[in-house]
This record gives sequence, C-alpha cells and structure tokens, in this order.
Amino acid sequence: MSDRSGRTGFTLIELLVVIAIIAILAAILFPVFAQAREQARRITCTSNTRQMANAFMMYNQDYDETFLKQVGSLNDDRNEYQVILQPYIKNRQMLYCPSRNLYGCSSTVDPTGKCLGYAPNFGIYSYHDGTGLFLQDYYDPGTGGRLFPGRALAAFAHPAETIMFGDTNDTNMYTLSFYFQTGDGETRSAIRHGQSYQFCYVDGHAKSIKMEAYSFWADGDAFDLMPANGQLIRNYCYDVNATTTRVGGFSAGRPCGVVADDLAAKRVLLP
Repeated sequence: MSDRSGRTGFTLIELLVVIAIIAILAAILFPVFAQAREQARRITCTSNTRQMANAFMMYNQDYDETFLKQVGSLNDDRNEYQVILQPYIKNRQMLYCPSRNLYGCSSTVDPTGKCLGYAPNFGIYSYHDGTGLFLQDYYDPGTGGRLFPGRALAAFAHPAETIMFGDTNDTNMYTLSFYFQTGDGETRSAIRHGQSYQFCYVDGHAKSIKMEAYSFWADGDAFDLMPANGQLIRNYCYDVNATTTRVGGFSAGRPCGVVADDLAAKRVLLP
C-alpha cells in the first residue's frame, strides 16, 4: 500500500507471512545442514581410522610382523596404543572422533581429560577373549596392569575380514569389543555418525558399519553396541574357528564364529 507521501511499505500481515515462510524454510533446512555437518565429521573419522591403520602396519613392520602389546589400566594411558604409536602418527588429533565430545577420561594423553574416539579390536565379546588383535591377557607385576600381548600377523586367518581398529564408546582403557561400550550412555542416542561407525581392517582397508544397541541377557548385559548385520559380528574374530580363551561367561571355550552366530541369534534390539 502507499501512504500520502507516495512511499510504499509492507502491512503487518505481509510481514507475518514472510516471517512464517522463513521459519518454515529454516525448519526444513536446519536438519539438512546438520546432516551435512555430520557427513563431514564422518569423512574426517574415516580418514583418522585409515591413518591409524597405517600407523599400526608401520609398527608391525618394525616389530617382526606382530601387533603391539598393551597394558590395560583404567587410570593410565601411557602403555596403550595411543602413546605407543605416537612415533608413527606424530599427531594427537587423529585420536579424537570429531563427533565425540566426552570428557572425564585419563589425563595422561590429554590434560583436559577429553575421551578418545577409537580403539583396537580386543575380540568377539569380552576384552579377555583373546580373539582379536591380542592374545589372552595376564597380570603384569611390573606395571600393575593386565598385559595384552600382540598377535602375529601370520595368525590372522582372514585379514580382509577382521576388524583392526575403529570407533568406540569405551573410556579410559579403550577397547573395541561388546563389553564396556557405555561411556556415551546406554541408549540408542549414544551411537554416533548416524549409527554408521568407521572401522579399518587388518589388511588396511576402511569400512562403515551400521551399529545398533542391544541387550544380551544370556550374559547379563543390559546394553551392548554391535553391528546391525549379525554376520559382521564374525569380523571381530581373528579366526572364526579359534576357541576363545576367556575363563567363564557366555563365550568361554567356544569357537569364535559359533559365539558370533549365537550373539546374533539371541540379542534383543533396544528401542
């Protein structure tokens, strides 16, 4: 409309309509922007896992084709992969998943206590199974922790199908197994990257795996983070025919592939 001086302007109704249109567009576009940001973080995460895979392989070449040995401790990271591999990575930032902003972890790697985002594969169901990168652990009096000897590369029956390293929800002693993946909570909201975690395999390639939250009461667990595709649970086994060395519990004394199939059959999807 025009006023007496000949100038034009907007009515209140027109302004409200424009504001409503902007609000509708914002509601539509903000989730798209959020998805784009998360996709960028996922790409960064994939790059981190690939670089860490290279670090593991360079270490193996220097140490008789054998994975590093770790000492597990809840309060000290100095004897774990994140410090042992520093000469090969020379960059602490690749240890952090860009979608994980959890604090309260050990300060021996990061003085702020920020939690790392990744871990090596400890095996099928418990980090004591001895079915991943490490042999059966034992108490090491020299360090006061559990020593996990690294497995020789020649022992891996299917390196292209065995997870080496990837996203974790563990804290302090960082592990990739189905135990202790509760650092970010015990609901589906704890799963990062739109539920697609990044992993690298023993042969060096990287892959995204769709993850889901389950309960597994056969071993008393209310929350376990596992691949949604049950067949991929076998990827935690260095050899599907190898017997787990864990003492007691669901997986003790059984072939790793059998344990994987039983897990897939008996787990219960959480809402």
